[in-house]
Amino acid sequence: MKYQLKKIYPLFFLLLFVTRINAQESLGGYRLEKCIDYALKGNNVIQQHNSEIGESEYKRKEQQSQLLPQVSINSQYDRYIEIPSTILPGEIIGQPGEKISVQAGTKNVLDLSARLEQVIYDPSLFQGIKIARSNVELQRLRKSLTEEEVIYNVSHVFYEVMSSEEELRVVDTISLKQEELFQIIRQKVSEGASRPIDLNRIQVNINNLKLRKKELINVIFQQKNYLKTLIGMPIEDLFEINYTSSELIEIADIFPSVTGYNYIGLDILEKQKDIIGIQIKQEKRKYLPVLSGLIAGGYQFQSDKFQITKDPWASSVVVGLRLRFPIFDGFAKRNKIKQLRFQQQNIDFQIREKQLELDANQRNAINQLQTSYESINEQKNNLLLAEDNYNKTNLLYQEGLIDITDVFNTESTLFNSKISYIKELINYKKSHIDLLKSQGRLRNNIKAVIK
Repeated sequence: MKYQLKKIYPLFFLLLFVTRINAQESLGGYRLEKCIDYALKGNNVIQQHNSEIGESEYKRKEQQSQLLPQVSINSQYDRYIEIPSTILPGEIIGQPGEKISVQAGTKNVLDLSARLEQVIYDPSLFQGIKIARSNVELQRLRKSLTEEEVIYNVSHVFYEVMSSEEELRVVDTISLKQEELFQIIRQKVSEGASRPIDLNRIQVNINNLKLRKKELINVIFQQKNYLKTLIGMPIEDLFEINYTSSELIEIADIFPSVTGYNYIGLDILEKQKDIIGIQIKQEKRKYLPVLSGLIAGGYQFQSDKFQITKDPWASSVVVGLRLRFPIFDGFAKRNKIKQLRFQQQNIDFQIREKQLELDANQRNAINQLQTSYESINEQKNNLLLAEDNYNKTNLLYQEGLIDITDVFNTESTLFNSKISYIKELINYKKSHIDLLKSQGRLRNNIKAVIK
């Protein structure tokens, strides 16, 4: 019997999940890096940004097209039911003081013309092109910020799934030991060496573990579906995560100090401020004259009978310049400029607020990383103590020196210690992600986290 108990209760390893992780590496599935790559290509919000970038590119081209010659061809046909009259002075026909009504023209008039107009100088248009170009850059920055957020969210949810799966494996291991213990205690009860109440208490433990397993399976199911949504994968597709031992248990005791940050959200605010600055220049340029050149020509046919012949066609060609000089618009441009200056001021406030927020986030992330590292070491020590107590308690129980209750208590402590240790490891990885995000370095340094 002593040999059987020793066989059933082997020494729990410090990291129960490592053997399973190493075995899992050959099973395929989605590693964190693969999930992130999938998300950067399939996330719906990122795809929307791609569409917005394409739209802004064509808006820029639309704005630039106004610098090219504008060519148009026009045609017009008029059929006069009654030819309009023109009033002429009577002096031209020897009737001074009289007004003579004379019908002039023909019943059919056909006009064909072509017109080419080229902007020579329009300072407002030039600023508009700069705004369109800056809007393309702004859309690209917004896409980069969304990618940063997607990487952050995917990483956090991935680690949540990892934590739940590791807890589930601990539950399975403890359940297996409980089932084996149940069989041994039942044999001891039949031999009169143990009490039936001990058997009942083990059964309660087994039932509680089964309930916890069902809860974890449901949680993992929901977490995976959420992760699928983040990366843009159809919900009905099969999906399993895969990770190596280094992704979970490797930690470093080197912590960065508070440094600067290169947060894309700040770049977006700066770009918005630049665009408003260009808009202000554009409104000021509207006070300046606009010069354009014109070339136009056409043919006109007039006849009382609509019978197109070689005659009577008349041609015309005109070449000229057009100068438009704005004088007064009711202070519309001035009021627009003041609005833009207030918008610029508001962005300055947002930039300062964001800088304070980023500084606080970075300091909090560094502190959390240090705290998590210290907690990992404490949880590791607790796990070693719980494991040692559990082994010693088993030996005492085998010798009949203690009650089964003590075995249950130490087993529960060992179970909780393993779960706490796993969760603290996950918290450390999350803290690392938080730190990189607060510094604006997550997009380019994600491999340092998932190595």
